[in-house]
Amino acid sequence: MMSDTIPENIQQRLQLAIKHGNQAEQQRLWHEYSSLQGFSNEWVMSARLGQDGYTEEQAHMVACLFGRC
Repeated sequence: MMSDTIPENIQQRLQLAIKHGNQAEQQRLWHEYSSLQGFSNEWVMSARLGQDGYTEEQAHMVACLFGRC
């Protein structure tokens, strides 16, 4: 089920791309949606895949930058 926050025009085109198995169009539409929301593409893709948007090493590096390691 798609979120109600996705604009209707993107949601309709995404459903068609999913139905037809057009992965390139799905990726393009998620890129378009993420730019509208101000999310980085890496974060949106990670969220779609159910994974963290960062690695453990990256989290440690940021913590060290802020003096918390």
